[in-house]
Amino acid sequence: MGARQAGARLGPSLLNRVAAGVRGEQPTVDLEAFERAGASVFELDLVVDERRRELSVQGVHPWEADSATASLFLSVWNARVLQTLGAELLAADRSLDPRTRGYLPPATHRQAWAYFQPVASWLAAARRAAASPDYWVGDDVDLPAALPALVRSGGAPAKHLKCLLMAADAVDRLLEQTLSAVLSAGPPPPAYEAHHHRVRELAAQARSALHYAQALWHPEAEGDLRDIVLRHLQPALVLEHHLGQFLALPELLDSYRQDGPLPRRRPGRARRRG
Repeated sequence: MGARQAGARLGPSLLNRVAAGVRGEQPTVDLEAFERAGASVFELDLVVDERRRELSVQGVHPWEADSATASLFLSVWNARVLQTLGAELLAADRSLDPRTRGYLPPATHRQAWAYFQPVASWLAAARRAAASPDYWVGDDVDLPAALPALVRSGGAPAKHLKCLLMAADAVDRLLEQTLSAVLSAGPPPPAYEAHHHRVRELAAQARSALHYAQALWHPEAEGDLRDIVLRHLQPALVLEHHLGQFLALPELLDSYRQDGPLPRRRPGRARRRG
């Protein structure tokens, strides 16, 4: 076992606890429990990969999959994004500030908590979709599902914003992988050709906003500049989160608008295959 693993098992040192106490940071024991529990999403990723291979062998484009398979893709995506955001906040803080290993600033702790909370319900939905050909996620939730908002972070240290940017970068990589998996599956069905172009357009828009926010970052940035970074970061995160859902269920794009805080739609059983 390496030194890093041994340190993680032993928990925070006395120096870590003292440094965290001086800064008013909170222990991450509860968040680490959610991180461990949500790690089962990686098993479901393998199920998604297998379903995509099965569709390919059958000559079926992912956008023509049955409702249960679309529900599986969408549920695993949502669980993976939320799990990634929460886990990456923990990892980013550890890498940026090892002096307070095992602790987070209150704002970062609240944000990670907000991301981890919905993971369990999406894991449950994914397992139901994997087990039952009759499952349809749209019966249970409004789609596209909303991303937890950024918590109020007034007075948070500079590393809080940097952690958010690092977590967002990890989600961007996830989206790139999912885009590649779906868009490389061959030409979209004729009914979804416009959706194909729209997905590419929105992906470029989201990435532009994210890169702009990242370029604005500076460790000595004051309140106004931090607010501007967040005003670009939050829409980028929301759009990338939605895009993964569109890649599972492109019909959601039909009523998607960005002129409100969040799109609202509760589709019925959009598709069936006998």
